Amino acid sequence: MEGRSQKKWKTLRKIASPQPESESEAKDVRDIAVEEKEVESPLLPDVTPEGPVRILVAHPVASTTRLIRETLESFTDAEVETTSSSLRAFELALQRSYQLFFFGMQIGELEGPLLYELISKACSCGRGPKQLAPGVVFVREKDDAKLPKELERDVRVKDVISKPIRIDRLLKTVKSIVEVKDPTAG
Repeated sequence: MEGRSQKKWKTLRKIASPQPESESEAKDVRDIAVEEKEVESPLLPDVTPEGPVRILVAHPVASTTRLIRETLESFTDAEVETTSSSLRAFELALQRSYQLFFFGMQIGELEGPLLYELISKACSCGRGPKQLAPGVVFVREKDDAKLPKELERDVRVKDVISKPIRIDRLLKTVKSIVEVKDPTAG
């Protein structure tokens, strides 16, 4: 029985040689192609409908990030990841699949709306079937600029929350994405 690496080299030799293949050899090549398809790249987002909802929070203020994370972890079953860097947020968004983003209007080097547009472009231009970027909630400081008009009308923008953040408004915003637990129960 041949090992996987031997099959790959045999396939490469067949491709390089101009000789016609027999039917049994062609079948072997198809089997190898199916085996190679099953191996997933760790850099591609894992698309699994089951499992907990994943939420990415990117905001430069640690107290705001902590408030959002602890509220979501306490009142929902969502997995929440946080970062204060826009570049790290972009990297995480490309590595994993998220159902919702929370972005500050200004996150370090990038503005939140620009970061979201970059992630949207990456989702639609990536390998495989075209994907729509997950929804986003922008967290706005008092002195931040307003959201651009084209993003205000975008259906993927779930809400723009101004600081100080109210927990009831935060939970109302995520209700369509993840099930919110009753705070008075149990």
